Amino acid sequence: MKTTSIIIITLIAIMFIVSCTSVKPTTTEIVVLRDVTEKSIAKPNADEILSLFDLQNNQWNGSNFSFGNITDVSYNPINEAKINIQNQWLSNELEREKEIKNFKNRATKIIENSNKDTIGKRNSSIYLPLVRKLNQLSRSNSQKRVLIIYSDLMENTKELSFYNKQTIKILKTKPESIQTQLEQMQQIQDLKGIEIHFVFQPVNPESDSDFKIASEFYKTILQNKGATVTISANLNI
Repeated sequence: MKTTSIIIITLIAIMFIVSCTSVKPTTTEIVVLRDVTEKSIAKPNADEILSLFDLQNNQWNGSNFSFGNITDVSYNPINEAKINIQNQWLSNELEREKEIKNFKNRATKIIENSNKDTIGKRNSSIYLPLVRKLNQLSRSNSQKRVLIIYSDLMENTKELSFYNKQTIKILKTKPESIQTQLEQMQQIQDLKGIEIHFVFQPVNPESDSDFKIASEFYKTILQNKGATVTISANLNI
């Protein structure tokens, strides 16, 4: 009886030590928005995006993925794939591998199908879809929250057009007035802890100049709300 008690106590102690030293799983939430109003926008790469979930280092991590297009209207369908955190001591490793495979297949299919969407529209609603997704991320309990937007960020609606020369001038000299106009449509919540990546490959000097102005405008606004913002020609996180 005494031997049995010692064995039980030893096993409990070992399990406690292992649980304390094990890396606790976390959840990563990634939102991808792709602008389909311009033909020159870079296409999302499934392998690059899936690598950000870091399931290869800890298969028990949770992963939430959502993908939506930016079009000429402010509301668009969202496709999602999800895998929950699992306790490695209470889970089956083979079953977990199947869950991860299904999650990756689902996310890859969403991204690849998006590349078949019709490209090119006269107008572009950028601000509202972007801010709605950021506000959703601000309410998320995920430990890592990332938004990746493939876009030239050139708002072009009946309310406001970045293609208007006067608007571009204001963006350069008095951007806070444009910010006030946009935030009348939708307020931006606290974005502390959220990573934002603007991805765009200019095709000529004009698009390069416009993107610099638009991306710096958004970067300033969103960093002031607490987000970390990077601007690049490809996803190189």
